[in-house]
Amino acid sequence: MVLAALVSQHYGCTVSSLELMSTGRVNRTYKLLAEDGCTYCLKVYSDAVTDKRLYEGLEVTAYLSPLAFPVPHVVPTAAGGLVLHGDNFRVLLLHFIPGRNLSLDEVGGHEGYNMGAMLGKLHHSLRFFPQADKLHNSLWRGSKESLPRLFDLLQIIQSKEPHDDFDRFAIASLTYRIQVMQEVDVDPAQFFHLSSQAIHGDYQLGNVLFDNQGTIVGVLDFDQTCYSFPAWELMRCLGFTCLKSGHFNYPLASSILKGYRDGGGKLSPADYLEMPRLWYYQLLRGLFGFSDHYAGTPDPRQDEAAYGRHHAMVWLEQHMAELRAFIWETIRQ
Repeated sequence: MVLAALVSQHYGCTVSSLELMSTGRVNRTYKLLAEDGCTYCLKVYSDAVTDKRLYEGLEVTAYLSPLAFPVPHVVPTAAGGLVLHGDNFRVLLLHFIPGRNLSLDEVGGHEGYNMGAMLGKLHHSLRFFPQADKLHNSLWRGSKESLPRLFDLLQIIQSKEPHDDFDRFAIASLTYRIQVMQEVDVDPAQFFHLSSQAIHGDYQLGNVLFDNQGTIVGVLDFDQTCYSFPAWELMRCLGFTCLKSGHFNYPLASSILKGYRDGGGKLSPADYLEMPRLWYYQLLRGLFGFSDHYAGTPDPRQDEAAYGRHHAMVWLEQHMAELRAFIWETIRQ
């Protein structure tokens, strides 16, 4: 009722129904049906998402929309604002894009190729995004800066009594990361020779909509838009799409890589060869899921994601050479 009243007050739109579609770590997404028959997407962000990130995402979608990308179009408030500000939340009202998310089991070679092609087109166009270096810089911190955070969290968990299953998992995961990071500095400066540009920042199945023919009809959630390595985003897309229960779907990964190349993605040989190590280092220093869990706001979905990221990290370490060779052979075909 509160959201419906806000929409009525600030957008002049009478809500007929409001359906919760998904919840993320810092946002909720609703399908809003207005009494005039129009359908919208209502995004509600916590104050953990800064205005800067939201406005940067809107700048990128405004840049991509005239280039025929299927990105969300924002609906301004009655006062002409793009973002509705509350005391501890932010609201975006967007035109609804019909389509559906696919599960991993539904993604075949055709869908994978289209995912890669769309990402290649995005990266190609965003190479020319003006003032890309003014965007949020997502490059992670090196070991010297990250290790204290890992040690501090490890001590907090170890001091708990008794330990539950997630505590034991978190201790094992943090110990693994600390051991690796004490032997090698994960500072992104060692990747200075790789290309950096504006990227989507969270390109994965949950933010891509398909039609019944496997064609991509929507690319969503640009609030993680940033300045970073396109090679990292491509590897992250491969990992989240192709790695399941310790098994990597190489044929699907090949389809994504070929789609990326055919869609206009232009990476150097060094970019391709460093893809696995880029993602591995980013996973090593990240506390995705752990921070929320031990800040007193545990979320079962974020806990599950933490398990998934840990297993992806360990798999990457064990298969680094194999994956590099596969990527190299695939892009040379």
